[in-house]
Amino acid sequence: ANVLQLARMTRNDLPVDTRPLAVAGLIDGIRSSVSSQAERAGFELNVDCANEAGQVVILADPDGFARIFINLVDNAIKFSAAAQQKRIDIGCQLLRDGSVEFGVRDYGPGVPGDQMKKIFRLFYRSENELTRETLGTGIGLALVRQLAQSMGGRVDVRNADPGAEFRLWLPLAQGAE
Repeated sequence: ANVLQLARMTRNDLPVDTRPLAVAGLIDGIRSSVSSQAERAGFELNVDCANEAGQVVILADPDGFARIFINLVDNAIKFSAAAQQKRIDIGCQLLRDGSVEFGVRDYGPGVPGDQMKKIFRLFYRSENELTRETLGTGIGLALVRQLAQSMGGRVDVRNADPGAEFRLWLPLAQGAE
C-alpha cells in the first residue's frame, strides 16, 4: 500500500483532500487501527491528546493523516521490538503559536544523530545491509514526509531518553481555533 501511494504521489496522481477537521475526530479515527497494530505486536499504546488541542481545527486529509500514524507506529514497533519497555505514546498538544504538534514516541534505542535527516529519504535504511535486523523497504518515513508536506505540514524526529519521538505539525484551518 505504501509503494502504491508513494508512486501516485510522486506522479502527482494522488489528490490529497485537505479540509478543516477537528483534531479530536482525527485522533479518534486512527485510535482503533493503531491500537490493534500495537496490540498484535505486544506493545502498550497510550493516546493522550490534550483537550484544548483536541478542539482545534486543522487542515488535513483524513486518509493521509491515518497513513502517517500507521507508518509511524509501524516504525516504532520495528525499531523498538527489543526495547525493555514495549510502549508507544501518541499525543498532541496546542502550542503557544496556536498550532498543534502531534507526536509518536517509542522507547527503543533512538536514532543515531548522523541519520536524523537521512531517514526521511526514499529507500534509505539506517542499518547495514548485511547485519540488518529489521524488515522494511525504506518507504514508510519518506511517505510520511511526503504526506505531511502535501497537507501543508512538516515532520521531524528527535531522540528522547529512551527512544525516539516523531513530531508532526499541520496547519490550522483559517479562522478556526
